[in-house]
Amino acid sequence: MSSKNGANMFRSLASRLTLFYTLLFAALSLLVFGVIQYNLRSNLRERIDQEFLGDGREFVEIFQHGGFEALSREIHLETEGEGIDLVFIRLYSADLQLIETSDLRSWGDLPQPASTLKNLRQGQFETINLTSHPGQARIFYQPLGKDYILQSGTLLSFDEALLASFQQVFFLTFAFVLVAAVSIGFYISRRSLAGVKIVRETADQISRGNLSQEITFHDQAEEVNHLITSINRMQSRIKTLIKELQDVTNNIAHDLRSPVTRIRGLAETTLSGVQSLQEYQGMSGSVIEECDSLVGMINTMLEIAETDAGVTPLEKTPVNLSAIIRDVAELYSPVAEDRSIHISLKIIDDPLIVSGDRGRLQRAFANLLDNALKFTPEGGWIALEAKQENHCAQIRIADSGAGIATKDLPRVWERFYRADSSRSTPGTGLGLSLVRSIILAHDGQIDITSAQRAGTQVTVCINIAATGS
Repeated sequence: MSSKNGANMFRSLASRLTLFYTLLFAALSLLVFGVIQYNLRSNLRERIDQEFLGDGREFVEIFQHGGFEALSREIHLETEGEGIDLVFIRLYSADLQLIETSDLRSWGDLPQPASTLKNLRQGQFETINLTSHPGQARIFYQPLGKDYILQSGTLLSFDEALLASFQQVFFLTFAFVLVAAVSIGFYISRRSLAGVKIVRETADQISRGNLSQEITFHDQAEEVNHLITSINRMQSRIKTLIKELQDVTNNIAHDLRSPVTRIRGLAETTLSGVQSLQEYQGMSGSVIEECDSLVGMINTMLEIAETDAGVTPLEKTPVNLSAIIRDVAELYSPVAEDRSIHISLKIIDDPLIVSGDRGRLQRAFANLLDNALKFTPEGGWIALEAKQENHCAQIRIADSGAGIATKDLPRVWERFYRADSSRSTPGTGLGLSLVRSIILAHDGQIDITSAQRAGTQVTVCINIAATGS
């Protein structure tokens, strides 16, 4: 059980960050300790070597001015003054024959100089291990002219004790600071990740269906604030999509219920009694019309979904929007004439070439004109305009219809949405949704402005195709 709890603990990001920073701190501390200890050892060794060099120069001067007797006397005075158990001095001939020595009773068996030191011409240092002392000694060999070699040695016990004290103080301090670093690191990690914990808890509530829960800011780190903003924006988008889904579901239920009810009524009529062949044919034709209406609605829904998702690729070719607007106007002219609606065209002479799917663009503008005809009363007017605005082909369709209420205007692009004033007008509420999907699939823009009893204007902009495309 304890091993399982330990494993779970290190799955926590706060624990991992604490462990990481603790190990990093420990490694850096040990590195600093190693550098300081190395420099301290080097400085202590340098101090001893400089003392050896100074003493060596003094011995050379004494030997040069006072001869062997003065040198022998200075050897004994030097070792007795420093302490015979801390310092020793021996004088060798050039061929390493011992000539004079200080009191060596506390030094035990000192090793003899290496044969490589014969005929030494310049000072030389070495460090040796002692058998009579638990430590080391530093040795200096100083040539005295061509005939003698002076060997000086001192114990390194003081330096070793100083280094041992330094190590002890360091590791005691290191242990205390390491515990403090773990505590402070864990606190800082938990404090830094407090915002993440809030996000996680709120996300858990959202995943359980509580979409009303939002994350509030509490002076978190900038990265956490960005995360909170993104999640709140995503949550708002989810709520909007769910609301739209509910509206679409309600509208689908409403729009599908009527044709299904009519089909059922026709079927019940055929079962209510014997009908003539002509009546059966009439009812069959009505059933086919209702089925075609349902199939058309379903196909439009699928086309909108595929266009929005980019599943069906556009068959892009150079398309002249001016020609498409003229064709659409000509196609709907008989309908407009029957209702005494005047359609005016204002199209530039130069072609408006865009890269697009001709069939879909034609359907989009046909839907816009059809929609304008539906809501324009008899004797009204519809104006079509095509021009180039900067690098954009701009198509504007305006009418003198009843207009759209301000509260309904933001929702006209939603699938199946139909304002209350348009419920009596034939249609499924999918036309403008399909138009918007097609225009956006062409990287275009579409905008609508309207007011009740003041008509409606739809403006479409699609980038002009590059020359040679």
